Amino acid sequence: MEITTGAYDKPLVTKGIYEDSVSSLYIKWKQLHEGDKEHSFYEIRMDKQTGVATVCRSGEYKSKLVFDTARKTAGVVTTPYGDITTDIKTEYINLPSVLCPKFEISYEMGADDIKNVFSVKLL
Repeated sequence: MEITTGAYDKPLVTKGIYEDSVSSLYIKWKQLHEGDKEHSFYEIRMDKQTGVATVCRSGEYKSKLVFDTARKTAGVVTTPYGDITTDIKTEYINLPSVLCPKFEISYEMGADDIKNVFSVKLL
């Protein structure tokens, strides 16, 4: 799979688990970030009935970010220096289809409303 985000210059190409059913989408992979000593493990769970996606990271840094186009949500990032709580405004969540072959979340985060588009595409 190929993972793209505005936070990094190049997409990450990695192996992972991708399960798509009528009611949910589940994606899991591991990633070694530049400067990190350990891999981070990521999980995305998308409830297709509610339209809510949750992205969790575990490892040296931990996070739980909730994305919902119907309301403003919050996320928590746990670092060795403490927890950081942030507001999230989700612009859209696209599920893979014939028109767009990738899972994609567009959102704004933090006090400065930093914009980002995150996507996962099967290769």
